[in-house]
Amino acid sequence: FMSFAFFNRHQFANEVGQLAQDQAPDTLTTPSPGDGAVITTPTPDYALTHVADRLFIEKAGVNMPLLTGTDEKILNKGGWIFPHTATPDTAGNTVIFGHRFKYLPPITNTFFYLDRVTVGDRLSLIWKGVTYRYTVTETKIIDPTDLSILASSKKRILTLITCTPLFSTAQRLVVIAELTSEER
Repeated sequence: FMSFAFFNRHQFANEVGQLAQDQAPDTLTTPSPGDGAVITTPTPDYALTHVADRLFIEKAGVNMPLLTGTDEKILNKGGWIFPHTATPDTAGNTVIFGHRFKYLPPITNTFFYLDRVTVGDRLSLIWKGVTYRYTVTETKIIDPTDLSILASSKKRILTLITCTPLFSTAQRLVVIAELTSEER
């Protein structure tokens, strides 16, 4: 069940092709480099401002709504808290997938600039009205088949995952952060 989150090139190309066919008239699709990817200019409520659960990474320009569910299409709306991983209010590994280049900056609900994040950087997350603050402990690039990053943890950690390099689905950029404080 976990392998579908690690999009292979064939799946990705099919999804992009379907996305292009399903575009509403009020969106604009522009070809971009690599893998036949498209970048979409979203319709007005792309930021899902009504969603209170959010991830903030100032250094990366992220202000992303956080969504749950079992369908990876949630990624089209913001950060997907991967099923069967922890949520921020419980001990364990909270895994959040996000698109890297679905939308371009200044759109803030993708991980376009996640590669700017380094060890020691701070990020915050609001979940069910509580603010959780994290400090980045590790960044790395892995193969799409490396499922070790989904492993549970006794610590309260946050794992962010997106495609890399930019405009490619060849590998995954992973940012791991540990909880440093919680504000109710």
